[in-house]
Amino acid sequence: MTPDKILHIIGGGEIGGAEQHVLNLLENLDRTRFQPTLACLVKGPLAKLAPKKGIETQTFPMHYPLDFSPLPQLIRWARAQNIALIHCHGARANLLGRLAARWLGLPNLSTVHSSLVQDYRFPFAAQIALWLEKLTLPFSSGQIAVSQYLAQELSARGSRKVSVIYNGYPVLPPHDEREERQKFRKQWHIAPDAQVLGTIARFHPAKGYATLVEAAKLLLPEFPRLHLLLIGDGPLQNEIRAALNEENIPHTLTGFLPEAYRALPAMDLFVLPSVSEGMGLVLLEAMQRYIPIVASQAGGIPEVVRSDQDGLLVPPRDPEALAQACARIFSQPHLAQTLTQTAAGRWPEFSLDIMVNKMQDVYAELLASQAN
Repeated sequence: MTPDKILHIIGGGEIGGAEQHVLNLLENLDRTRFQPTLACLVKGPLAKLAPKKGIETQTFPMHYPLDFSPLPQLIRWARAQNIALIHCHGARANLLGRLAARWLGLPNLSTVHSSLVQDYRFPFAAQIALWLEKLTLPFSSGQIAVSQYLAQELSARGSRKVSVIYNGYPVLPPHDEREERQKFRKQWHIAPDAQVLGTIARFHPAKGYATLVEAAKLLLPEFPRLHLLLIGDGPLQNEIRAALNEENIPHTLTGFLPEAYRALPAMDLFVLPSVSEGMGLVLLEAMQRYIPIVASQAGGIPEVVRSDQDGLLVPPRDPEALAQACARIFSQPHLAQTLTQTAAGRWPEFSLDIMVNKMQDVYAELLASQAN
């Protein structure tokens, strides 16, 4: 039996949670049933990384958000490749993918990884994205939300065919915690006795970096060995660096780091102070590496981290509450140990196998409906 060809479309201008999700999914689909191909709309890091993982990858560059010029080429290519289903990730992908699927008479699916309103730095851009989403929504065969929070948001916007499939994450490779801790701290000139508060996230307003800087400012008098380790890239990187320098907060900004989870042992505490978060895939990495977690009670985060069980949750945009929660972890080693032990039993509920099997069931259902 010939496997059905599934085309995944995504921007690919960076490698964040959505891109990592796509890589995990495409690497682990049952190739006897489905043959995945990836289309990137930006000549960025994802288009370079995916082929190294054995994923067939094409690029159809969009030069600006409303650039429809790649659409004819995308349609011709999908027809020539005998694509059976188009799976979109993100606003740009939804725009071109749904139109292409409509033209070709194919089923199409969208996975929603984050709150569309919070994805844009400027309200006007967000309103345009929402309008385009509403315009092409009738062409969608279904939507997948990565959390109940996002499913409710989609329903409030008028979506009727919404399923929830939590992001899954593979088991991280074995590691020597002490060796990696020493390696990365030495590499970044972080003192062995520093109390490292770290995160892995895009430098984007939705990630709450401004709140983190204010919380660190409050923590520093009580914890003079505090050091911030911020892994990621994005538009706010220079702004956050300037704020840290102005407040004399010891810090390391690494930029984008492939396999960033390897640096987790360098941290004493993992913080995700997001204003909005679809689910928080990186939390599953911190859980696996037994790093205590403090996160904001925003978006889908409480569906992953149970407050006072797997980590400490605080209101978003509240530096005082964030600082107090971090101080509790630093001051109470027993609490940190209890949280990490509970979290280690929690993360397997978000296994990669569960996610892949549920996604394959959705594909099979859509393709069977198309056949009928």
